[in-house]
Amino acid sequence: MPKTTQKTPLQRQFNPVKAKLVYMDECFEQLQSGLPTNKDEYIRSGRLTHSYVKSCFLMIVQRAVDINNAIIEFSGKTPPYQKFQGFRAVQESGAINQKTLKFFEHALDCYQKIANPYEGLPAHELYDVSSQLLQHGKAYTRQISDFFKDSTSTSV
Repeated sequence: MPKTTQKTPLQRQFNPVKAKLVYMDECFEQLQSGLPTNKDEYIRSGRLTHSYVKSCFLMIVQRAVDINNAIIEFSGKTPPYQKFQGFRAVQESGAINQKTLKFFEHALDCYQKIANPYEGLPAHELYDVSSQLLQHGKAYTRQISDFFKDSTSTSV
């Protein structure tokens, strides 16, 4: 019988943070391809484009929240009920910087307005925050990846 090589437990273990980062990157590509190049074009575009951008925005922010929760759980703590607190906890751990935290605090305000059927977010504001999400969201994924690369306990 041929000898098989065994993988270490870490290699065999599913890494939820890594999986969510990959999914987030896919969402960034979708947002990039669906977001018109300028605000006026976006505002003039139809409901389908607005709904598409809104969905991409919500998915990306929710993936970041999920990643935060996984990181917090990995550290042996219970994720906070408030999404804001999760971002703060991850920033305090050194995984993301203050600038990224500030952006996501703003993005969470927008997320809540979009999710609230009685409030909503005007098209020009959604365009602005979605455009910024492409920059700050990618910075978030880089910072999270770097945090795990630098961590002695695991890697992404």
